[in-house]
Amino acid sequence: MITKHINSFFSILLLVAVFSSCQQNEHDQLLSQISDMEKQLFEEKAGVIDKKEAANMIQYYVKFVDTYPEEEKSAEYLFKAADISINVFHSKNTVKLFDRVIKEYPHYEKAPQALFLKAFTYENYLNEMDKAKENYILFLSKYPDHSFANDAQVSLNNLGKSPEEIIKAFNEAQK
Repeated sequence: MITKHINSFFSILLLVAVFSSCQQNEHDQLLSQISDMEKQLFEEKAGVIDKKEAANMIQYYVKFVDTYPEEEKSAEYLFKAADISINVFHSKNTVKLFDRVIKEYPHYEKAPQALFLKAFTYENYLNEMDKAKENYILFLSKYPDHSFANDAQVSLNNLGKSPEEIIKAFNEAQK
């Protein structure tokens, strides 16, 4: 009887070890794929980003974050996904990705930048001035001493103005 329990125990232990090994292997494989894709996208293309490759890269970053949300790299990968998204003009997706950074990783060092860039995206790419204003105000209230605070205030002051109106206001202020 004791032998049967010992055999059951070792069988369960073996299953746990195999399952754990498979998970670690999948984790390492995903990290390796991301690393290879980053090299191809950022190093080999010399500044030219292919939209299809960018979409794949975003997908892999998000897959990693969804699979391993507690992993140290997850916040950075989510931020990188948003950064790529803004650079290939997928503005609605950019806002969603920056939102995830802000909500899921509020203590991440680049969370303030994510909020600023979310406001910037609303202003400059989506032309949604009310949402841009709301997010610039939120940024200034949460991070008044951040290095982007002056930029946020300038953006807020000039929200919705044409370049000509901004230049005119600047010239009048100089007089």
